[in-house]
Amino acid sequence: MGSVVWLRVQPNAFSEESMEVFNRGNSRNTGQLTTLTSWMLISPQNSSTRSISIQVSEIPVGSAQPVHNHGPEQCYYIIKGNGLMIVEDESREVTEGDAIFIPSNKKHGIKNTSSVVLEYLTANSPAFNKGYEDRLWPADPA
Repeated sequence: MGSVVWLRVQPNAFSEESMEVFNRGNSRNTGQLTTLTSWMLISPQNSSTRSISIQVSEIPVGSAQPVHNHGPEQCYYIIKGNGLMIVEDESREVTEGDAIFIPSNKKHGIKNTSSVVLEYLTANSPAFNKGYEDRLWPADPA
């Protein structure tokens, strides 16, 4: 993969104002993955936050987020669809409106078990570091 150019200032996203608004159109994303698409909505790399990161992700029907782990603790909130959430050796069906807490360094992932795209929001603290973000969300906004 080529080098990544980080754009700190995006149109109407980062400013001296007290309100910063982010969406799929002005946020970095995972690019053309077949397993999922994720957008890094808020992080220290594109906003004035220093302690949290927030992402929104979509998993196509029949696909899954690979099981992984990381230092920051994380919460998932299911926006649309159903999934099988895995945290360490436990798995549980989750659906729209469910919130799931994942402790720091615990292996976790989610599989879409519904007939629609599974959409969920994740928030983590502390925020992911720049190197981790660059690897997982390499694509600049379109």
